[in-house]
Amino acid sequence: MMTTIRNVVFDLGGVLVGLDIERCRAAFRSLGMDAVARVIDPCYPAEMIGRLESGQITFHEACDEMRDLCKRPDITDEQIAWAYGEFLTGVAPEKIEMLETLRRRGIRTYVLSNNNPASMRCIRAMFAAGGRSMDECFDHIYLSYQMRLLKPSEAIFRSMIDHSGMKPEETLFIDDGARNVEAARALGFSVYMPSPEDDFLPLLDAIGK
Repeated sequence: MMTTIRNVVFDLGGVLVGLDIERCRAAFRSLGMDAVARVIDPCYPAEMIGRLESGQITFHEACDEMRDLCKRPDITDEQIAWAYGEFLTGVAPEKIEMLETLRRRGIRTYVLSNNNPASMRCIRAMFAAGGRSMDECFDHIYLSYQMRLLKPSEAIFRSMIDHSGMKPEETLFIDDGARNVEAARALGFSVYMPSPEDDFLPLLDAIGK
């Protein structure tokens, strides 16, 4: 299979970027926002977070809804951005090296992520701290809030396919969400779903050789 792969599409959180959901929930609880902590989900956003990640509301509007939900009008957007950022633990240097290796071999690399502007600021800074900007690592970065679509909808995959020109049968999709993986498989992608702490880098070593 790997000899036919010409594109690799990565999820961010849980695949390229380490996640700590309990640290994030604890951060929201430390702000007195227990109700927000209860709706945090690493794969399938709920409530106002889903509307934020699908681009229906701005980050400030999402913060207003979180403040209303928790009856904490004193909490600032910056505090909420910090708490949400606690979800993210960093990008391992070997993953950035892996992306560079794939690109040197002529493999096109992409991101397809359910995400929001506050988290993306953190993630871009993490890549930069590793010595490469995200734009240097990928042919294109597809983000739910910019596309106004969410995984696992068929529409978000179709939009990526149409924009990039990729062929699903030549593309490996890596995501830690079962529904996202199944949606990609149904469209003809090769798929891999890493478990937490799974070292999937050996899987990619054969691609493009």
